[in-house]
Amino acid sequence: MKHRVLVLFLVVAAISVATYSVADDWEGHDEARRGAQGRKQGRAHYEDPAAPARNAAYEASCGGCHWAYAPQLLPKKSWENTLATLGDHFGNKVSLSEQEKAAVRNHLLRNAADVSTAEIGRKVMRSLGGAAPARVVEVPYIQRKHRTLAPEILARKGVGGLANCIACHPGAERLDFEDDDARIPAQ
Repeated sequence: MKHRVLVLFLVVAAISVATYSVADDWEGHDEARRGAQGRKQGRAHYEDPAAPARNAAYEASCGGCHWAYAPQLLPKKSWENTLATLGDHFGNKVSLSEQEKAAVRNHLLRNAADVSTAEIGRKVMRSLGGAAPARVVEVPYIQRKHRTLAPEILARKGVGGLANCIACHPGAERLDFEDDDARIPAQ
């Protein structure tokens, strides 16, 4: 009898581990399981209506040099570190007035991955394990989602590297990074 209970326990444990592994592999593919109908009805699992990715002060201050990244792609600590090092912002000096800096800071911290209700923010946070990366391209979830892209694809002029989200994700400003909608520029 004890042997049967042990075997049953091991079978249930193996099934549980296998189920978790499959679910982890399918992370972010819940729309694919729902089919085209789910995709056509919107992207509520990505979008966070209470925290839009767009903000005039942020776009004016940061969007002039690069895509104004959705705040939900990094945790508050990362954004705090970025704002604290504007004197050397990845090799460039960024000058913002105190008013501009406060507006940008407020937007980034209010909508960061660790406080956002957007699914993309939750996925980013699950992948970080407490880390506060300096760059969006250092987020493990983002690296994992792009691991199959060859370096020559990322080097294309129309792509401009992994950091240029909007080159392939036309819905990025709405937090829509759905695989099915990604369009990789040919050149």
